[in-house]
Amino acid sequence: MHCQAGFSKSPRDSDTLQFSNARETYRKFDMKRTVIITLFAAIVGAGVAVFAYTQIVPFPYDITTRADAFEPENRDWFYQNASEVFPTRTVRKGDGQPFERVEGQLDGFSFEYAGRARTLSDLFTDMETSGLIILHKGKLVYEKYDRGATSGTHLATFSLIKSFTSTLVGFAVGENLIKNVEDPLTDYLPELAGTAYDGVTIKQALEMSSGVRFDPDGPENAKDTVQFVTDSVVTGKKPAFDIAVSYPRAVKPGTVFNYNTAETQILLELVRRVTGKPASVYLEEKLWQPLGMVHDAGWVLDAPGRDGVEIGGAFFNASLLDWAKFGQFIEQNGAWNGEQLLPPDWVGKATRSKEPHLQPGKVHPNPNRGYAWQWWTYPDGTFEATGANGQTLYIDEANNIVVARSGAWTEGWVKEHDEETFAFFKALGEWDFSKSTALAQESNLAK
Repeated sequence: MHCQAGFSKSPRDSDTLQFSNARETYRKFDMKRTVIITLFAAIVGAGVAVFAYTQIVPFPYDITTRADAFEPENRDWFYQNASEVFPTRTVRKGDGQPFERVEGQLDGFSFEYAGRARTLSDLFTDMETSGLIILHKGKLVYEKYDRGATSGTHLATFSLIKSFTSTLVGFAVGENLIKNVEDPLTDYLPELAGTAYDGVTIKQALEMSSGVRFDPDGPENAKDTVQFVTDSVVTGKKPAFDIAVSYPRAVKPGTVFNYNTAETQILLELVRRVTGKPASVYLEEKLWQPLGMVHDAGWVLDAPGRDGVEIGGAFFNASLLDWAKFGQFIEQNGAWNGEQLLPPDWVGKATRSKEPHLQPGKVHPNPNRGYAWQWWTYPDGTFEATGANGQTLYIDEANNIVVARSGAWTEGWVKEHDEETFAFFKALGEWDFSKSTALAQESNLAK
């Protein structure tokens, strides 16, 4: 659910919410409750009315503030401060191990797009980039921020968090809390019996191939996404899991890809159930602490307080450096400081698929993209986690490259921006980092 503003009219990686419609829905909801509160005040007194209001919409997470966050003029602020608007659970940082920095490796780098040479600076001016980090062989070779962001800003990942949720499933498999991803979900979530998820395997949910109907008219008319976000996150009307299990079956499981943010909520509930822990706690134990993340992170909940549950497919907020650390961990096949933390075969399975219905050209308007276990894939073996409005975590294992990019695109998915980003990735994979470093050293000696 990339619960994101400015959703696109096209593709799947945006969870393309039409937030102009969503905002109106939120305001109508708030207006109805305002009328109720006014009547309460007239009948039983203002004090009781205020109490009633705070039970419906816990202060200070009021609906008007949440709706206003999605306004286009608030885009940069919202993408950098989402945890200020919604109830959030903190994921505590690790020991803050920094990346080793190497200067000069990208001196002279450029790439071609639309008939002209582009530079790294153009990524900021061409497509509303707010942060860009490039790692090569685990070393930081580029870091820059714009649009008010800094190295400590909690940037909204939107649907990029889906790949984190998938990875938590991998950790649970490694602990034998989940025996096999081919197991039916009902083995672990028995209440799914009799729902559209009855008979769906964990693997099929990871592949967004459950056969469950969700936004059948496509992203241009994303009614199910709007309902899911409105009722779970914005108003707190229903738990996210309860909404996720309410959609009907449309096709046979394992046959058709259908991007479904609510489906990732099923996976998050699976993790919660088998571990007996909130997802934030499990993420902290398995990633944030062992990898020595630099900053705390925040995971938005469907309700404030202890009963709130994390939103598995969006609304996670963390520093770009920590996005990059997660990417480096995946690039290293789930190992860190010489210790294999994920099952050794997990990353390979999660980021590559042989399923015919998940191949490039079948899942996304960008014909280069395929899909695996909550990761977007490319034919050359590279892969990425993405979130609406330009959030990207790109991994090129063959060339030891990780790119973390935060953005504030004006729409959830912009074809031209996506194509320019793809050209940038391909050029980066062909770049000779060692030659660039040698030239920089020669230049320094000449001085």
